[in-house]
Amino acid sequence: MMFENFDPVTNSPSSENTRFFPVSSLEEVAVHLRDNDEEGRYEHYLVQIKHPLTKTYSSDTPKAILPPPFPAARAKAQEPVAIESTLKPRDEAPAPSFKAEKDDIPYLSENADLLLSAGEINLARNIYRAILKSGESSEIAYAGLAACSDREGLIEQAIQFARDSVAFAPNKRGYQILSQLLIQQGQDQDASQVLSRALRALELSAQEKAEYHKTIGNCMARLGQNQEAERSYKKALELSPASDEVQSNLGSLYLEQGQIAEAKRCYQDSIASNPANDKAWVGLGLCHVSEGDKESAHEAFARSLEKNLRNSTAIFHLVKCAYEIKKYSTAEKMLSNYVEVAPVSPSLLYSLAGLQFHVGKKKEASVTARRILQIKGDHQGARDLMSRIEAES
Repeated sequence: MMFENFDPVTNSPSSENTRFFPVSSLEEVAVHLRDNDEEGRYEHYLVQIKHPLTKTYSSDTPKAILPPPFPAARAKAQEPVAIESTLKPRDEAPAPSFKAEKDDIPYLSENADLLLSAGEINLARNIYRAILKSGESSEIAYAGLAACSDREGLIEQAIQFARDSVAFAPNKRGYQILSQLLIQQGQDQDASQVLSRALRALELSAQEKAEYHKTIGNCMARLGQNQEAERSYKKALELSPASDEVQSNLGSLYLEQGQIAEAKRCYQDSIASNPANDKAWVGLGLCHVSEGDKESAHEAFARSLEKNLRNSTAIFHLVKCAYEIKKYSTAEKMLSNYVEVAPVSPSLLYSLAGLQFHVGKKKEASVTARRILQIKGDHQGARDLMSRIEAES
């Protein structure tokens, strides 16, 4: 970067030992001082920011900058800032370099997080690297770098940064990022071990511990280690008895093992804690199906769809129950709404056409049958239904 002589009063070239460095943000100053100033001749610079800091961000994005060299300037951090100082030849004093001081780490980290949330990944990474270079709070820096790599889809790199973070010092963000990345990669065993270490190493609230135990339970359930999963879910419930999600997950674990009574109790407890839990309603419906009570199952599946119309498991079992108990109106209404908001297949549309036919909506059934044939021209069921409708018209 080039410097040129500049008079801060007249805005024109001036004395030899006053230099002007045009930048658009204080972050550029920090990066320059850190990376490019080792051979510079002066230990202070006159800096004039030529553009408002808001230029980098959208109207709804919080402004975030690095702390300026002088604490007094922080209060004006959201405005264009000019910083002046008396310049001295470099040989009169040791050369300064940008260094994240320990007291500045929380401020730097917070602003890097804001930059990352605003999509400014490179700027955020520069701050995390500056923190890392300082030798202070390396765990924060590595966790931030892991988050940056994750946002860029560099998963293996993100995992390594996250491992480095918790290796330097146990910290919530490092453990959370590492466990989430491992789960995303299908590495449930490793993820559960990471979370177990976090439970031993961190000071956590009861709610946080419950969340960790729940996630471990989910990992164990996916691995088919049912006893370990059950143990983790029960630990989570000891810490957070009202957790409808944990109750529902435990119910699914029991249902998979054929323990219908235990599963039914868990789903009922889940619904008692949160009546809007659509997954718990589906689980309760499946328990009713296992007990042969298809009327109650039909009701439970319908309640699930009232809470979440996009629940594909609920719509499948509702339609199945409707045909078995020959009650079509609720299923027809729900499925008609479902196909307007969710991806559909010819078989699902055929179910809808059949329901429409059974409730007397023959015109709608014909329209649906034609829609099926547009997708799958050789669908024999749709052709037969259209022929039947035409014959009865």
